Amino acid sequence: MIGVLGGYGAVGREAVRLLQSAGVGALRVGGRRPQPVAGAESRAVDVTDAASLLAFADGCRLVVNCAAPSARLSPHVAATLAAAGIALVDAGGAACADVAWPAGARALFAAGALPGLSGALPLWLADSIPKPQRLHCWFGILDGFTAAGAEDYLDGALQSGSGGPPLRGAELPFFPRPLTLQPFSDRETRYVAARLGVDESRCWLALEGQHLVRALEQARALPGAQAVDAIVAGSALDAAGRRPQAQFLIQLDGLRDGAPAAVTLRLTAPGVAHLTAACAAACALWLAGAAPTVGLAAEQVPADELIRLLRHLPSGVELEVFNAGVDDLRETSGGAL
Repeated sequence: MIGVLGGYGAVGREAVRLLQSAGVGALRVGGRRPQPVAGAESRAVDVTDAASLLAFADGCRLVVNCAAPSARLSPHVAATLAAAGIALVDAGGAACADVAWPAGARALFAAGALPGLSGALPLWLADSIPKPQRLHCWFGILDGFTAAGAEDYLDGALQSGSGGPPLRGAELPFFPRPLTLQPFSDRETRYVAARLGVDESRCWLALEGQHLVRALEQARALPGAQAVDAIVAGSALDAAGRRPQAQFLIQLDGLRDGAPAAVTLRLTAPGVAHLTAACAAACALWLAGAAPTVGLAAEQVPADELIRLLRHLPSGVELEVFNAGVDDLRETSGGAL
């Protein structure tokens, strides 16, 4: 049996649907306020209470944690399941990779959209450029955040620190409006750069609209609850009247057969919850048959296997690879006007 914590939220519901579509067998879905789930067992669980958490996990060969905010909840979930020797895939919880797991344990963290797929995709794309030299990534999310999702988003943005001032009015192919590009760096981006051996690695959050940009600028000076409220309000205003979408552009430059070459990957998804759930479900499918391993998903799961599993899930996530750089694509596809 596979258990899904936070299974009644947007990410958890989608993860359950994808796991069911993959035919994983029995599923147990848990949350504070259980709801009927077709084809699955529903349970009440308080992830902050060890006894409740262990009762939920009893009989599960693997637990997928989609409970948010992961910055506050994941450490306790990880420590409790580690002590019980239960395999875990956490859509968040990047800081939990250093939890002391017993020998033979299996656990993946940061198995979501960003971090998660954001690290696996450049590694997968590297098959197209035998000698990579430069990596540029743009991660765009146009979606309304819940309070829990906003807390995690804000935690990630603040943890990554400021990679420099934002670039306003930027244009990228496939994005219909001007963007604000906020540089960022975290453990995953540094790992990917080192793994690829590139001379240059730059990553940006690609923000459409101005309300979320202002909320992020204000958040560093606001108390926690007010900062979260600002992120929720800003994301809602930017997404108002727009179709939710997550869109990543990843460009890798280098040498192919001794000549300069560039490839660009475009990922689209119906929203950040769909993308997060798709990665978590794919990681669960991989970990269910994997040897013991503990760490961040982008560091532990072979990128080609993760993308293969992702592509077999009916998640709405689409991948395209172009034998061109972003500048060339801007001329042919159009960008912000």
